[in-house]
Amino acid sequence: MSSAASGFVALVVFMRLHQASAALWLVADAAILAARVVIVQVCVARSHTGAAAPGLWAARYAVGSMLASLLLGIGTMVCVMLPDGELTALAVMVTAGVLGGIASRNAALPRLAITQICLGTLPVAIGALFAPRAGSWILVPPLFAYIVAMVSVVRRHYSGLVAIMAEQQANTELAARFDAALTYMPHGLCTIDEAGKVIIANRRTAELFGATVDMLPLNVPLPEFVGYVGRRKFEDASRRQLVQRCTQWLSGKHGPLEIELNDGRRLEMTRSAVPDGSAVIIIEDVTERRKSEATILRLAHHDPLTGLANRRHLRHRLEQILDRQTAGDASSLALMYIDLDSFKAVNDRLGHHTGDLLIQAVADRLRRALRGEQLVARLGGDEFIVVVENATAEGCAAMARRIIRRISRPYTFSPGTTALIGASIGIALGTDDDSAQTLMKRADIAMYVAKQAGRGTFHFSSRTP
Repeated sequence: MSSAASGFVALVVFMRLHQASAALWLVADAAILAARVVIVQVCVARSHTGAAAPGLWAARYAVGSMLASLLLGIGTMVCVMLPDGELTALAVMVTAGVLGGIASRNAALPRLAITQICLGTLPVAIGALFAPRAGSWILVPPLFAYIVAMVSVVRRHYSGLVAIMAEQQANTELAARFDAALTYMPHGLCTIDEAGKVIIANRRTAELFGATVDMLPLNVPLPEFVGYVGRRKFEDASRRQLVQRCTQWLSGKHGPLEIELNDGRRLEMTRSAVPDGSAVIIIEDVTERRKSEATILRLAHHDPLTGLANRRHLRHRLEQILDRQTAGDASSLALMYIDLDSFKAVNDRLGHHTGDLLIQAVADRLRRALRGEQLVARLGGDEFIVVVENATAEGCAAMARRIIRRISRPYTFSPGTTALIGASIGIALGTDDDSAQTLMKRADIAMYVAKQAGRGTFHFSSRTP
């Protein structure tokens, strides 16, 4: 721009005065302009191929820029020293405009911009001081004020550019951190817009459904998105059902949606609404959590040593059965209270570890002696309870004999280590007004009667405890 403007002024001077110096000025401007264009082209071409360092060519271009500014300043100085007032005004205005543009355009390189401004302005001030016309010196103070103003503009623009670049770098780093957090977070994350279409989905989302990142479809409704990424984990019918469930979930309450994949894993989707109408969907693999919950639930209702129902589960089951039965049918329920004979002697003789193995072996024999729908529970120590529905006295007696016979068989734990125990059983047939507690108490009393009768036998409870 400075070379073209300088060439324009030189052309006007030549056409107006027909001086050889003006022609020389015009030729020098054209040469500098051509050299700068060539430098730009060579710099771009070689920077792509790596044949030369771009900084070297940038330095050469900067030299050309300074020469162009100096030539413009010298030409304007000559015009100021001429008696032609119109040429002086034209040259000064063009120089001021060109240098103002340099102050803004080259502010990213403040030293270069300030050097160009000085090279273009100081020769004009020198020309004003030595011009033959009286009063030309009056241009000098405004020129120095102009230099100060342009230097201030350069510095202000430079500070603004630095602030913008720093902010852009901070935003870029923040975006990179956010992208890394989104990519490597342990849960799947999707963002849906107010229309319910997926606009963001991270890599973990694809992994949870057995897909890859390039398989994630964006700008589609969430049910369609889930059905597409989950096509490897669902049959066609299951996938259609999943899409329908997801659609109902989006239009209904905000509780979690649980999905069971065909590989046995379980995913849970939760939704958090955003004030602008969009929502964030979190997808979590809850397989291990569900297993832990099932384990905790089982431990809460089962004996850890034998795996049989514990006292809590037994009471809950009895209350359910009693609530379900109608008046007059309670007598079809029976409880068999089993206490092992001679267990303490075996436990003291062979040790607690062998005692635990013996309890496990008894539990296993009880399972095999009963039908599948009959509940057997361990109350603790060497005491067990069997719940019999649709019971009769004859059936309970036959079952008690079978249990005593099986429990009384020898137990072999290692070569030369054998244990013999027996069992005493109390049987309580349910009545219309029995509660779980009274039924268990009646069976307990009947069991102690059986023990007092010589052990290895059973006894039926009376109707009242």
